[in-house]
Parts: sequence; structure tokens; C-alpha cells
Amino acid sequence: MATWEDGPEYAPVEWPTGFVAPEVGPLSTAEPTADPSAGAPVEPPARFDAPHDPVPPLAALVPTTAPTRDPAEPFEVVSAVVTAGSAWGSAHSTQAIAGPETAPIWTPDQAVASNYPPPQPMQGFPAPGTPQWFGPPAEYEAGRVQVPLTVGTVTEGLSWGIIITLVLGGIISYLSPVLLVIAFFLGGQVRYRRRLVRIGIIVAMAIVAIAGAGAMVGTSDSTLAWESMDTASVWSCWLLIAYGLGISFFAIRSGDHPEA
Repeated sequence: MATWEDGPEYAPVEWPTGFVAPEVGPLSTAEPTADPSAGAPVEPPARFDAPHDPVPPLAALVPTTAPTRDPAEPFEVVSAVVTAGSAWGSAHSTQAIAGPETAPIWTPDQAVASNYPPPQPMQGFPAPGTPQWFGPPAEYEAGRVQVPLTVGTVTEGLSWGIIITLVLGGIISYLSPVLLVIAFFLGGQVRYRRRLVRIGIIVAMAIVAIAGAGAMVGTSDSTLAWESMDTASVWSCWLLIAYGLGISFFAIRSGDHPEA
């Protein structure tokens, strides 16, 4: 069965239980709006009288016959020197013109045209509108990086960590094999052609291992094998320094991107 909760059309005659009238004040009344047509005549006028104030005759309302600008012609620009005369006169007058001659005063009915030369194409780029303008360049140079070829950039390309480790390996002979292995793990610091540098270190470690294994074949003396590895490691460290610096030199000269 529908109740008053289902809509106002089911509201009972008497207020339901629990209904409380809201305690609010009466609504304010809006101010009456003014009628703009109040006082206007109901009927339209039967005749038209002359206005009370004098008006110009229709013959005087003739368009001006002054010379006008042809819209098909370009505008003309009169340039003024900012530093000529005073600042106020330069900003509000066009009589100060560059050159010995004085140009006529510009009027609004004159056309304005630019005295600047047309823009020239940028150096190294083809002229606009030519087939080379819309086609790819003959030599793509976007992949090349311009890095100054100096001693600092070459050594930083190989990384100071590897250089110092290999120098110590070339000086301290009994630790040279260990330092050669440390240099291999520092290969991640190389900035240019890292894979070639790591291949060179792997080849050097293989030569050192072969030298130690060759010394162990006839004598089975570990001390002699380690001394053989020391000698091979010392020479390998100095050769790797020259090899790594050469790779860094050619990579920078070729414009390679540094590796992350």
C-alpha cells in the first residue's frame, strides 16, 4: 500500500506521525520591476514632425573625395632614427630620417612597406623551395658529437680508475695479475667503445693465464708460474693503457656518443 513517503500525491489529509513543521521565517518578496513601456503612447503617431534640434542637410552628407590608398598596392614604411633629436621627438615624429635627405611626413592614407631586405637562407642549408629543401640531407651529421679532442677528454674516455689500476699493475709486479682482474671489473667506467676495451683486457688475462700454465708444465712450481704471470701482466698493463687511450682517441675524433 502506498504511503506519503512515495510522493506528494499519496499524502494523507492529516499530518503523519513524526512530521514537524520547519521553523523558518517567511520568504522575502522581490522588488517590483519597472515597466520600461510605462507612459508610452498606445497608438503610433499619425504624422512626423521636424526635429526640434537643427540637423545637417542630406546634401552635406557626401563622402569625402580625398585621395585614398589603392588596396592592391603594398604599404610603405618610413623608418626614423631613434637617437636623432630628443627621445620624445623620435618617438612621436617621423621627420628624423637616417641619411642627409629628409623624407616627407607620413600620413595615415599612405601605404606602409618594409625597407628591410628579404631574409637570406641559413648557411649550410639549401634554399627554400628547391628539391634539396624537401629531401633528406646528403650527409647526416645528427649522430656525431662534437667533443674537443684533448688529453683530458681522451683520458676521461678511458676513465682514471682503469688508468691508475693499470699503472699500478705495471709497477707492482707481484700484484700485477690481481690488478689486471680489477681493471676488467672497472670496464664499466669506459665511456667510448667499452666492448673493445673489455675484449682487450680479456685477451691480456688469457695471455697471462697461458704464461702461468706454461711455467707449470715442466716444473710444477707455483712460485715460478706466478713469476711468469707477473712478467706477462706487467707488459699487458702497459700495452692496455696504450690500447685503451688509442680507442678513446679514435672514438672522440669520430664523434661517437659516450656510453651510459
